[in-house]
Amino acid sequence: MAFAAGKHTWGICDTCGQRYRLKTLKEQWDGFKACDQCFDTKHPQLDPPPIGTDPEAVLGPRPARTEPTSEALLTNNPFLSTSGSAVLTVFESDHGRSVSDKIRFRDVQEFDGFTSATLIDPDGYTITAVASDGDSYTFTAGAGTGTSGARGGAEFVSVGSAYTLLPLNPFRSGSAGANSVVYVTEFKHNRTTGDTVRFRSTAAFDGITTSVLEKAAGYTITVVDANEYSFTSTGTATTGDITGGGSTVTAGPTT
Repeated sequence: MAFAAGKHTWGICDTCGQRYRLKTLKEQWDGFKACDQCFDTKHPQLDPPPIGTDPEAVLGPRPARTEPTSEALLTNNPFLSTSGSAVLTVFESDHGRSVSDKIRFRDVQEFDGFTSATLIDPDGYTITAVASDGDSYTFTAGAGTGTSGARGGAEFVSVGSAYTLLPLNPFRSGSAGANSVVYVTEFKHNRTTGDTVRFRSTAAFDGITTSVLEKAAGYTITVVDANEYSFTSTGTATTGDITGGGSTVTAGPTT
């Protein structure tokens, strides 16, 4: 469609309403036609630059976590025996423990009729009573009775869960094949050949499944050295000589 030149045409400013030559009116960003006095440029805030989405991932995060159970160093000579009794009282301030909790002691010296081997039994002991002040509890030793009744145990006794947290990937498979021998790393385990150990919170590795590793009846172990022992699993190792098991494996009694 053709349009007239309009060189003599009048036009009305959309802002002030005054009459001007149509050709002198300028079109604004909002479609209005305005005279030179009324012409308005678009404000920058009305046309912001494009902004991408905010990144959600954080480099090197440190999220909250559930801390693993740690051992507590007890006071000097934390045990109290009673003459003629196998019951021992343990002094541990603000322990937060309950009746039926299973605990394990380490670095205990013999005293008043109780041997070190008895007190550091790797299967641990079940708490039988907790004092109302929350600073002591009792358990029954597996062997021995108090000779005269005394404090003892020495100065570096520690206590923790009977279910010991093992190091990262504590398992190593033996030769490939059925009924694979599995080697376990547990520092200062104090276990003896013939002990029964049950594993929990494991991850499958080298073809040996979690259900095999976490057998409810546990496994009878053979001690290799002070930091390692082995057991014959019911699983089949695919490759052999592979480490694994994950970061949350615990070793302890069957119950």
